[in-house]
Amino acid sequence: AIALVAAAASQPTPSRTVAAREDAYRANDIGVTRLEQYDFGAAAASFRRALEIDPRLSIARLNLGIALFYGGDPESARREIDAARADLPDRPQPDYLLGLIARGGGRTDEALEAFGRVQAMDPRDAGTAINLGQLYRQERRFPEAIDAFRRAMEAAPYNATAAYGLANTLILGGRGDEGRAAMASFQKLSESSYAITYSQTYLEQGRYAEAITSTGAES
Repeated sequence: AIALVAAAASQPTPSRTVAAREDAYRANDIGVTRLEQYDFGAAAASFRRALEIDPRLSIARLNLGIALFYGGDPESARREIDAARADLPDRPQPDYLLGLIARGGGRTDEALEAFGRVQAMDPRDAGTAINLGQLYRQERRFPEAIDAFRRAMEAAPYNATAAYGLANTLILGGRGDEGRAAMASFQKLSESSYAITYSQTYLEQGRYAEAITSTGAES
């Protein structure tokens, strides 16, 4: 009987479990704040604290990967993001980040696969399409690059980065007349007040490379 009582006492009560989960969420959100302040070390520490409280909090593990990535440790980031990915099958963030890490490491095929998975989940994300277009162009796979840049233009018609990528790739791919016409359209767009340009920094810090707060997170 004493053993049974001791075993029962060691089991967390529902209220304690809920309180721990809330503490983990708070630690996660503190980490997001630190990440927004570019304090990557403090952000990583907060996410690790969240995982100590609740190892099942997958958004904290993903966010730890983001903090490690921006903190200059891509291989550690990849391990954390890979671990979180299985528990976040409907979120594009893990694959987008894995694409960035693979691209930065020169693993083009791996990056293409990762960004391809993101595009399957969100076909209208211009940043993903531009990453794919740039990777395909780098590999001289011009028809696929052209298709990717055109998808980006459909999603964001005023995106000058996509417009230039399309024009440049048409020219490189031997479609000179189309390329020159597209380049003229790009120049007209770039001189307008409504053009949008994505720098490489933006592509690495787009909406799918941002940390996730507990708002709307999995329960």
